[in-house]
Amino acid sequence: MSADRIRVAIVDDQPLFTSGMLMLIEAQTDLVCVGTAANGEEALTLVERVRPDIVLMDLRMPVLNGIEATRLILAGRGSAETPRVIVLTTIQRDEAVYTALRAGASAFLTKDATPADVLATVRATHGGQPTVSDVAAIGLVREFGSAEFARSQDVLHDRLSPREHEVMLAVADGQTNSQIAAGAHLSEATVKSHVRSVLNKLNLRSRVHNVIYVYENGLITARAESARRPQ
Repeated sequence: MSADRIRVAIVDDQPLFTSGMLMLIEAQTDLVCVGTAANGEEALTLVERVRPDIVLMDLRMPVLNGIEATRLILAGRGSAETPRVIVLTTIQRDEAVYTALRAGASAFLTKDATPADVLATVRATHGGQPTVSDVAAIGLVREFGSAEFARSQDVLHDRLSPREHEVMLAVADGQTNSQIAAGAHLSEATVKSHVRSVLNKLNLRSRVHNVIYVYENGLITARAESARRPQ
């Protein structure tokens, strides 16, 4: 019956919040809640047992916090059974949210998000589409991201075609697929194909991770310096 539904697990230590999210999910014809957990340790067991598509993960919980739980759940990412994680937070501009995104979370929601935004984010994250939190996530990367780490000679973005490289940078600028398509004179379907190819070649799970990759590899700075050089 629920085989074609998006399977959602809810992880939060506040029973009232969990109950509200559960009712919201269960009221949808295309979603189903496959289990709940009250801390990160329980989340690991739940994910192993029910194999959800999406995990709604609170950041601050006892026993094991949401950042570490996310990191452990996604340690084997690349598997078809690896879920996508959406972290839940009370504060949007929080370094903990950025750390969770770096740990592999695909998106985030504040706990005062509207039901419509929650549902849109779940569906978009499952489908690999832009989410309502993408612009805010870019702000987090700009605020907390750093390019101060050693990079190997063989960087993954060297494997991108010139067009894919252009799309990668446009996504990092916060452009939607339609905006990229208009600027590059491409169809939106072609842009979607390029975005998928970029994520695959860079071993990334979402557009947010594309943003993190670009900032942490100093590609925004490199592009700006290139633009300032005389032609």
